[in-house]
Amino acid sequence: MINMIPSPKKYEQFHRICRLPCRIYTEVEAFQTGCQVFADAFRTLHGVELARERGGIELEADPTLAPGEYRLDTRDGVRAWAADTEGILYALATVLQLTDVSLGQLKIQAVTVRDWPEKDYRSLMVDLSRQWHPFDKLLKFVDICFFFKVKYLHLHFIDGLRYTLPSRVLPNLPTEGTHYSFEQIEILNAYARDRGIILVPEYECPGHSYQCIEKYPDIFSDHAGGKALGSVLNEEGEIVRHRNVVCPSSQASVEATKALLKEMADMFPDSPYIHIGGDEADVSFWNECDDCRRYMEEQGLEGVHELYSEYVGRIAAYVLSLGRTPIVWEGFPKKGHERIPKETIVVAWESYYHMAYDLLEEGFRVINASWSPLYIVPSFECRWNSFDILKWNVHHWQHHWPNSPAYLNPFTVPATDQVLGAILCSWEQTFEMEINAVMENLAAVSERTWTVQRQVSDKEFNEMYQSQRLRLGRLIQDR
Repeated sequence: MINMIPSPKKYEQFHRICRLPCRIYTEVEAFQTGCQVFADAFRTLHGVELARERGGIELEADPTLAPGEYRLDTRDGVRAWAADTEGILYALATVLQLTDVSLGQLKIQAVTVRDWPEKDYRSLMVDLSRQWHPFDKLLKFVDICFFFKVKYLHLHFIDGLRYTLPSRVLPNLPTEGTHYSFEQIEILNAYARDRGIILVPEYECPGHSYQCIEKYPDIFSDHAGGKALGSVLNEEGEIVRHRNVVCPSSQASVEATKALLKEMADMFPDSPYIHIGGDEADVSFWNECDDCRRYMEEQGLEGVHELYSEYVGRIAAYVLSLGRTPIVWEGFPKKGHERIPKETIVVAWESYYHMAYDLLEEGFRVINASWSPLYIVPSFECRWNSFDILKWNVHHWQHHWPNSPAYLNPFTVPATDQVLGAILCSWEQTFEMEINAVMENLAAVSERTWTVQRQVSDKEFNEMYQSQRLRLGRLIQDR
């Protein structure tokens, strides 16, 4: 196999090495930024500055290629062709993996490659709320995604422990000392844009919303007798159940949520998606809320679970009105699914609340986040590596949790374009805790989603990964 991840669909290797001057050049205006991105990465890896001249790496446009497709020929110099910036950035990531420097010259094996992604949604998710990540670490995740041709970086900014985004709408909401600034978000947007990485920001509602309720209880908390309800205490005054679900029925709560989503959309102008959470909501609290009881009666809703679906549908519709596509975690119940716009994309992860095959039958598009093997968590019981992921495929779901139907009965859905791709999720860890597993497992996710049919053996993949891990480590080193 050619030493690159993900492995290419069409290639030919030749038994010779091509050596050429340290140069990169293009006359295509749209490819100029890619040249600079490559030159910066190359300087980090090899300590060599690339001249902007002909005779080294040359980038050309080929309008006959499909979006995201590229061609590469390194038999006599390095020439890459693509129809768009997405394709040329994939070509440059390939060249970055294949190129070394020797005696002041570029050195690369003579190959021809023609390649393209089969699944568009290839993603990494990082939890920024449970464990704080300094801003420079976010840029490293962008670099990792670029290196492995992973198109999306999903950032879980908000959860019970922290609200890590800035806000002018509700300025007391950001967690003091552990939130990003507007200026940093602008830098992150530009850095990701230049590397072809699409950011997917996440706002959590109606559950996982403790920060909203704690900072602005009069807006977000449910109410009884006009009083904001607090968490449930035992006889010793200890909290036994957090009220971490926002009120779905009061006008103040809904309008504040919409305002925060609009602020998020404005902060991330390049993202076609806004993730709105939607899972693990303890909706039983709503039975005690005057606003919720009144709203359910007015709307003819049969209980809080139907209110749950109706609320997710309302928020998803609002995201659509912003010109963005809503994404939610699997979480809303099967009953009432018709209240949620079918444009909504569902990340199927638990195989508990709502099965992927039912979501597909109901007309939703889904993203595979099968807990096993696509989760990275601190628990020693849930440790999966690249070999586990290589055995999985994008249409397959399984789980280690006995309560999930996918525990005893893992399932594979028929191949379909409704399964958009997959996401590797890293939860509750610092950068230092997760980085090794992220690099290894993301490489495998890229391998298994770039091309749906398996291409390489465990041994072949491991040899490629061990080689590229050293290169990637240098790319993201502190400097």
